[in-house]
Amino acid sequence: MATKDLKKEVELALAEVGKITPWFDKKFNAWIFSSELYPIECEGNSAEEVIKKYPKYLEVFIEHRMLGKLDDLNEKKTKGKGGARPNAGRPIGSKKEPSVQIRVPTDIAVWLKQPGIIPNLRNLMQTYKRI
Repeated sequence: MATKDLKKEVELALAEVGKITPWFDKKFNAWIFSSELYPIECEGNSAEEVIKKYPKYLEVFIEHRMLGKLDDLNEKKTKGKGGARPNAGRPIGSKKEPSVQIRVPTDIAVWLKQPGIIPNLRNLMQTYKRI
């Protein structure tokens, strides 16, 4: 794995996390920091120690993620497609004919789905309008 890519990913992750502000937890008698964006926590004897250690913890987590060594439980489940994807959707400049959904009996729906029926039906409608 390229360390250049890893360093770039760590810098991006640290920018997403923002300022590292640890808090003191009386239950564990330690300074702790965690972010909702990444499933890792860092603890230490002082706030400065946590601020120094968190980027290293984050780097190890991202390295494991890039190598595919993470368990499914550690990965955050999201809904959706993950944003815009290249070449997804209708090509630029193509036009789709406007349509509307209606309910018709099954036998008519089967007849309408046959190839070439819609243009013939339009011709029939045009003929009917002229009469």
